[in-house]
Formats: sequence, structure tokens, C-alpha cells
Amino acid sequence: MDVIIEGKITKEEGIDEVLRTCAEIKSVKTPILRINDNGSELQGQIAFSQGGYIIGGKVNQTGEVGYNAIRRLLTIADGNYAILDPLRKHITDVNQSLWIKVDKLVPLLPNLPENPEGLLDKPPEVVHTSLKSNQVDIGGGFVTPTPAVTDTSAQDEIALPPLATVTPKAKSRKFNLGTWRLVRAGFVIIAGFTAVLGGFIYHSEIISFVTGLLPHQ
Repeated sequence: MDVIIEGKITKEEGIDEVLRTCAEIKSVKTPILRINDNGSELQGQIAFSQGGYIIGGKVNQTGEVGYNAIRRLLTIADGNYAILDPLRKHITDVNQSLWIKVDKLVPLLPNLPENPEGLLDKPPEVVHTSLKSNQVDIGGGFVTPTPAVTDTSAQDEIALPPLATVTPKAKSRKFNLGTWRLVRAGFVIIAGFTAVLGGFIYHSEIISFVTGLLPHQ
């Protein structure tokens, strides 16, 4: 696991601040808080999920898991901690799918209730399809699963790159009718002026040509 943040739990930076830090991490889908007590052998891990949820925990010495493990670990007032990125590993021993909202839990510290019933939330909709035997895939986080495709022709269609489209407001689709009318009128005027000018210049030749076409009497 990669260490993202590490520090000490003190009066200035209590366990409540550490929990808020874990809940606010956006770059890791399922951060793990590793915590140790300086005054005893108490140590363990607490698992988080995006959206500000605690999903499980474990005390290393006793193997205790779930809410009771979390409750014990959050009594630590003098210790050290590290926030870890599990990468693609499935940390099943610290994932009990509890879905405890950190915002609900922090105001109750350090005297958490013995029963977590009032703290538990429903799993977010985006992870319902990842639940297996009441446990969420800790490596999956909040990624919405892609539906399976059985039709090979459909797969080919999906693999095609998206077609470029032009909206009616795009410059390539605009056509100014008034401008075209002005251009067309300009051509007509120029043609007419050219014809009149040519008539003045070549009037004698034109008269001779027309006279030659007339039948002679």
C-alpha cells in the first residue's frame, strides 16, 4: 500500500480531524486509516469509501472487526496514523459494509454509542450492484459497472468512435441569405453597367452588325 498522508494524533490534531481528512480525500476511492496508540499496544485499520463513509475496521491484536473495532480505535487520543491507498488490493478484513457517515459520527466523539444502529446509512445507489454477501467491493469504489454486451454486432457499434456533429448554431451551419442577395445584385449591376458601357464604345459596330442582318430591298 502507498502512504498518502501520515502524522500524529495530538490535542491539536485530534482523531476527529483525522477522520475528516480521510472522508475528504478525492484521489483515492477507498483509503485505509492505519492508527496506533502511543500509550498501549492498541493498533488497527479503518476503511473508508468515497462520499464520507466508514465501511469497516479491525483491531490487529485481537482480530476484532466491525463497529466495536472502530469504536475502540477512535478512543486513541495520543498516537500516530497513516492514510494508505490500497491500490487494487481487496482489503476484506477491514470491510464490513457498515456505511457509517463520518459527519454523523464525529460529533459523538469520544463517547460513541455501544450500538451503531443510529449511525448506519443505506449503501449509496451507485454501489448496489457491487454488493456480494452484504459486502461491497472495496477495490471498486463508486465506479458504476458497465452493462454486459452479448451481441457482437452491438460490441462493434460501441467500439466505433463517436461521430462528429455540428449544431445548428455552429458557424459551419450558418448561411446568411441577405449577404447572398447583395452579392447577386452586385453581379447584376456590374453586368448591366458593362453592357451599357460596351454599347457606347462599340455602337457603330453593333449598328453595322444589325444592319447586315436585315434583308436588303
